[in-house]
Amino acid sequence: MSPKMQGLSWQSFKKNSMLAPLFIAIGAGALGSMGYLLRLALRSPDVTWNSRSNPEPWNEYKNKEYKFIKVHDRPDLSSPAPKY
Repeated sequence: MSPKMQGLSWQSFKKNSMLAPLFIAIGAGALGSMGYLLRLALRSPDVTWNSRSNPEPWNEYKNKEYKFIKVHDRPDLSSPAPKY
């Protein structure tokens, strides 16, 4: 038994080059999911990393667009939330 993974060496990849689209699709899916998780962690108003500097980050996003996909495009709408 060899210590390497048998199907993932460069020699086996050259023999079975038809697997390249599979590896590309899996790699693109992994990169896309990591990018989306990073976007959720950094841009979402529901996540706060430092609660001392901004304890209520959702108030900062009151009239900003932060959704990934907008279903209704109406820029004249304002938030009906009361101002305290």
